[in-house]
Amino acid sequence: MSEILFVRQEWWETIIAGYLFLGGLAGAIVPVAYYYWIKEKNKMLSLVGGISAFIGIVVGIFLLILDLGIPSHAIEMFISPRLNLGSWMTIGTYIIVLFTIFTGLYTIPFLPWFKIIGGKFTRKQITILGGIASILGLATAAYTGFLLGAAKGIQFWNTPILPILFVASATSSALCFYCAVAAPILLKLYPQFKDIAARVRLQLQRFDLYVMLGELFIIFVYLNIALWGLPGTRESALLLISGSLAPLFWIGVVLIGLVIPIIILWGYTLRIKDERQEVIIASAIAGWMVLIGAFILRYVILTAGVIAVPLI
Repeated sequence: MSEILFVRQEWWETIIAGYLFLGGLAGAIVPVAYYYWIKEKNKMLSLVGGISAFIGIVVGIFLLILDLGIPSHAIEMFISPRLNLGSWMTIGTYIIVLFTIFTGLYTIPFLPWFKIIGGKFTRKQITILGGIASILGLATAAYTGFLLGAAKGIQFWNTPILPILFVASATSSALCFYCAVAAPILLKLYPQFKDIAARVRLQLQRFDLYVMLGELFIIFVYLNIALWGLPGTRESALLLISGSLAPLFWIGVVLIGLVIPIIILWGYTLRIKDERQEVIIASAIAGWMVLIGAFILRYVILTAGVIAVPLI
């Protein structure tokens, strides 16, 4: 019987981690904005959320094309006569393109210049477009996990838990994005946003607290299953828990991306009912920490993927 050497994969690293992060973030931003459109007809959150999601997914697509090396390879995924509709790369490409289109259509009616040039969408049309964009957004966030699961040579990725983890991480990132990026922008551009800022922040952070606790639990389950699973999954899990990736995982993902933000939210910002300056700063710090941790999560999961090489 030949021995097996496990070698870390090297074809998907920082660029693809950025693509997975931006795709998940953009995908989860739209449903949050849509929720406030359905509930309150909040145009400000829909505008900032829609623009941010559109920019995020476009940059993510650019990173994917950059990783492919040749732009024509991306086009071939649509027009190739050997198109593999069973491939998650192909399916995901269609999902992302449709998500980009419908996010743009959902956002356009909220742009100030849209009415100036005579454009008009009814509330019903905006609601339909937002609903489609939100469904495609959630599909985009989940697809990033299914994409890795389709890489059959890497056992650590071949689990249905990964899409669940990526959706939880994307949801947490989107909620924190509104507190770290969108809220400061809205408070600058729209003074009237201050009237609802504290209420929205408390709603988003309260939900995010549960999401982050759930994400910690999912990570715990994911790694424990990997440790007791196949040799390849155990090797990958050990890389994160006690191997070369352990400092980045424990400090970047667990501490910076989850534990410290949970402490800030639970111990401080969720106890304050108004938008004083120090609360805005604390919320922004916690939000940026979650965003950084979400990117690192995808990076370490990618780089922990190992391939079994038989030694003869």
